[in-house]
Amino acid sequence: MPAPGPIIKTEDSIMPFQTEVRPSSSTIMLTALRLLGHRDADKQAVGARLLADLARVEPTSPELHDPAARAEFDRRVVVDLRRLLVAGLIRRAGDGLLALTDRGRTALTDCPDGIDDTVLMRYPEFRAHLARRRGMIIDPAAGLDGSLDVPADAVVAPGSAAQPAVERELQEGFIAFLDGLTAADNPYDRDTHAHETWDEGYWEAAGIARNEVA
Repeated sequence: MPAPGPIIKTEDSIMPFQTEVRPSSSTIMLTALRLLGHRDADKQAVGARLLADLARVEPTSPELHDPAARAEFDRRVVVDLRRLLVAGLIRRAGDGLLALTDRGRTALTDCPDGIDDTVLMRYPEFRAHLARRRGMIIDPAAGLDGSLDVPADAVVAPGSAAQPAVERELQEGFIAFLDGLTAADNPYDRDTHAHETWDEGYWEAAGIARNEVA
């Protein structure tokens, strides 16, 4: 019989978290919010809590034993913490610590079973951040009602190239993801350039949302 994996001790006062093998972003973010709901903590503490849960449900998981898998796990924890920061669910509390915001506490109450992209998309700061990653502009105060085009009078920094025009269908697909629609909501006929370009915009937004690193 193989030896059991390492057991990592954490606070007994925190309820056990449901954790999958190789935890998803939803699990990572939910675990972070639950932990920060008890106390301010740093990214290492969030990772340790996740690993403790993982050790209980899958002691042979590679994240517990393989350095490469652990490095990828650590990277994903940082990525998802940054996404929570962008959405305003957590904040920096100094000395490397993170703290739960009032918005985060409300999200935890409203979504006790999981935090995913559909939750983050509720917040205009997160939607605007994704749009800026594509070179578009959405006013956070206006949600999705702001302009998606770079203003004609925008000042281009010396030595920088002007932002190339973005096809309207690509913008529409990008907005559709931000607005919570599905890929099936593509309004253009199949086998047309417009349909393919709308799809490209939709899945680009989805990809950025799932791999947020800024």
